[in-house]
Amino acid sequence: MSRTLKISIIRPGRPPYNTEGTALTIPSYDGYLGILYDRQPLLSLMKAGLVTITNVNGKKTYFAVSGGFAEVENNVVSLLCDSVITSNDVSENKTDDIPQEVVTVPKFYLKDTSPMSEGEKYNYLLDMLHSKLKQEEKKAETKA
Repeated sequence: MSRTLKISIIRPGRPPYNTEGTALTIPSYDGYLGILYDRQPLLSLMKAGLVTITNVNGKKTYFAVSGGFAEVENNVVSLLCDSVITSNDVSENKTDDIPQEVVTVPKFYLKDTSPMSEGEKYNYLLDMLHSKLKQEEKKAETKA
């Protein structure tokens, strides 16, 4: 039997993103929350931050969310998100434009998005995701 989570990311105006993974990290108001197989049932409020899904091969996929709800029950995870930007939405060339300060400041992700307009939220999430992808590029370069 496969020890994977069935994950659905439901986002406004777009079809749900369905996948499977061995681990998931979500941004809750009490900090980032890790979810593994056989997790107790959970309902959590999410804040702005990065959702990380680790697939069975260990590859990570990132999503920037501005908030929403997460539900876990019987190894099925449903994320109802206010707005989502996927790593596929980010052009590879754009990550080169990020200032170095953004890449090295971990507090970058702690901004409250509730008073922001939709355009401001989108730009904030895009910068957040760009920053994470840039960090991953740097990790890959140092390993090579």
